[in-house]
Order: sequence, then C-alpha cells, then structure tokens
Amino acid sequence: MSRCGSLALVCADNPGAFLGTADPQAEGELDGADLAKVNRALVELGYVVVAEELLESDYDGPSRLPSHVPRPSWWDRFFGIF
Repeated sequence: MSRCGSLALVCADNPGAFLGTADPQAEGELDGADLAKVNRALVELGYVVVAEELLESDYDGPSRLPSHVPRPSWWDRFFGIF
C-alpha cells in the first residue's frame, strides 16, 4: 500500500523478485485466479492497483528523496525507499 494515497502494488513475491505479474504466472509462481481476487478486493476497498513495471519508470518531478537515490523511480515517489 502506498504512503501517498490509495495506490496498491500486487507482487508474486517480494517487490523486485519478478518485474510484474506475467512472468510469475508463466512460471507457476502466481495463480491468475488468486491475482484476480486480490485485484478485485483492492478495487472494492477503493485502491488503484499499479503495475510494478510502471513503478520502475524514472521519476523526474519534485521530490524530497535523499541525495543518495541516484535515479528516483515512481516506486520511490509513492512507496518510499528501503
């Protein structure tokens, strides 16, 4: 869940283990029916499900991200850094 509003990310494992949900489904690590249930539940709760691939895009807007973040992404912007 995002710290900036009602955004949610669904991952097959930890974020970054797979890029998106297509690969883990193809490898049998993520069941498509389960993914659909989770997405439906999040939408019913008022969340917008964001694709992990989009979150890896460069973010060049205003930010208070620390200077050690060399290439901020939309992930950094909406979900923070570790």
